[in-house]
Amino acid sequence: MSLLFVEIFGIVIAVCLCALVSLAWHIHRQHQKYDHLPGPPRDSFWSGNFPSIGKVISAGGIIDDYFVEMSKVYGLVFRICIWNQVFVIVLDPECIKDTLVAKNHPKSKRLYSQLINLFGTRFLGNGLETEIDNKIWILQRMQLDQWFKPHYIRQFAPEFNEFANEYMEHLGTYANGKTEIHMLDTLNKLTTHVLYKIAFSIDIGPLNRKSNPCLIAIKTALLGFATQLKNPLEAMNPFKWKFRREARKSVYFIRDIAKKEMMNRDKARREEDYIPKDLLEYILELKAKYPSIFTDEELLDNVVTFIIAGQETTANALAFMLLLLGQNPDCYKKLQREIDENIGAVSVITLNELEKLPYLDMVLKETLRLYPVAKMTFRETAKDCSLGGHCIPEGTDMLISFYATSRANQNVTDPTKFLPERFDKNSPEKLHKYASTPFSAGPHTCIGKKFAEIQMKIIIAKIMQNFDFELIPDQPYELIDQTTIHAKSGVMCCLSQRKTIKM
Repeated sequence: MSLLFVEIFGIVIAVCLCALVSLAWHIHRQHQKYDHLPGPPRDSFWSGNFPSIGKVISAGGIIDDYFVEMSKVYGLVFRICIWNQVFVIVLDPECIKDTLVAKNHPKSKRLYSQLINLFGTRFLGNGLETEIDNKIWILQRMQLDQWFKPHYIRQFAPEFNEFANEYMEHLGTYANGKTEIHMLDTLNKLTTHVLYKIAFSIDIGPLNRKSNPCLIAIKTALLGFATQLKNPLEAMNPFKWKFRREARKSVYFIRDIAKKEMMNRDKARREEDYIPKDLLEYILELKAKYPSIFTDEELLDNVVTFIIAGQETTANALAFMLLLLGQNPDCYKKLQREIDENIGAVSVITLNELEKLPYLDMVLKETLRLYPVAKMTFRETAKDCSLGGHCIPEGTDMLISFYATSRANQNVTDPTKFLPERFDKNSPEKLHKYASTPFSAGPHTCIGKKFAEIQMKIIIAKIMQNFDFELIPDQPYELIDQTTIHAKSGVMCCLSQRKTIKM
């Protein structure tokens, strides 16, 4: 019996050693394949540059801050290693144009496949954001683009105003100049209400509701995805089983909400009730038009994609705008003055009014330069190609960090300073078109760009009309990276009612 045990133990050890040698050889070959590219030395054969990235994150930064620092030494196209995976980091505006527009490289299969499932549970599946098959992606994009056309989005301005007015009433109950308000929390609630009502015709109740289970589920799911992306070994970590369980439960919850709404819409259609021409209807029409291509599960994937992507990013951008205005009083007063002089106390801000606010547009663009909605994207080379004077092998994963691109000294003057005037058409600084692309670029530009821009401008204009605000002193300004980035502090403010508004 003991001899048999020894033999089995020896076989197990031999198999493990063979697997370890094979893995080491694979990593070595990966290193050799990319050693001709500039990039920082690997901290470890096994973990690559992960320890250095970890130090930046531990110091309050995000992975993209590491890219900014490396660009100062290795240029705007360089390679890094994260565990056994090599990425080519692309921060050069011309190379971004080449990658996303001119050559329109396909999405990275390795990276986008991680969005399909979260810890073994279907997450975003094969929705618009994650679909790898370009032909199927085009069908989805063409169908859903119709709802997001600028002329179609214009009709939602009254509803944006209605929700913004309700939000002003909600803020007004705290606007005594003393009460500390977690602005990101309130903005998350607002953008969730707007998205649900306008895109899916769902009323989720009053804004003053203390907690929203859907918001909690979205945050948990995004944290789970960010954790899975940073460290694939988390899926096997026995000490994180509770976290993985909560992440999976959150995904079930979100998908269950979406499924119920799809079923309600089908029921309304059968009973010949009124059917709104909202985003949900455009999603459901995919199956009606292409029954052999799209299943109910793939329609559900798209609903979940828009629930998650359409709310979190807008709320974060609005919070960052308030943060930057609070930190820059001259810009704050200039914007307030523009709003007072051009739209005064008008209760319904139309798109014509927004066109009278060029400085608001600059403030939004500068906010999104510093804190882009789409922080990064991933592409893959289908064949050997040249990029920035370097030969990039076939099958290479390219990481384009919009955050790092717009903060690199080579691309932007005084990149960490909040200077909205740099987007003035008469500014002496002429930014490269692809130096700041917060909604991505090319065919995969964020489909909800116009929807988000109009919504954000109306909300900020309303806040500036109705309130004066100050940031709470000494709050931390670090970032938290959970797929999207947001302010760790939540942007704590004190608001007070404005006494006079010019007409």
